[in-house]
Amino acid sequence: MTITTTASTKENWATTTRLIAALGGVTLALMAPAPAHSASGDAATGKTLYVDNCQRCHGAKGQGGVGKKLAGDAAYWDFAIFKRTVNEGIDDENKQMKTMPVFGKTGFTKPHGKKPDDTDLANLQAYLQTFGPAE
Repeated sequence: MTITTTASTKENWATTTRLIAALGGVTLALMAPAPAHSASGDAATGKTLYVDNCQRCHGAKGQGGVGKKLAGDAAYWDFAIFKRTVNEGIDDENKQMKTMPVFGKTGFTKPHGKKPDDTDLANLQAYLQTFGPAE
């Protein structure tokens, strides 16, 4: 048996192959795990949390004081590091901070006793980014 191929048959096969490859990529993208948190938080909500819980030590614009400078720094840390720092008091260099409240144990000052969740932390990081670019 002989199969005759024409230019249009070859073109149809090429189109079909490209379509299958594209759909495979879409399938892989849909199967990829979602990030642990959204990179974009709500800066306005983050500002309230910052003013109520962080500003007295880190300054009005994250410039530092009793606490570490945050402007251009912590706002751009990997989320897991930022979360660990706020919740456990261990900084981006794996050092236990002496004066940092461990909000994961004590909860926030305002709202009193509320332990920060990922949304709170994403909002805080979003607000910190309004202080300026990464340094």
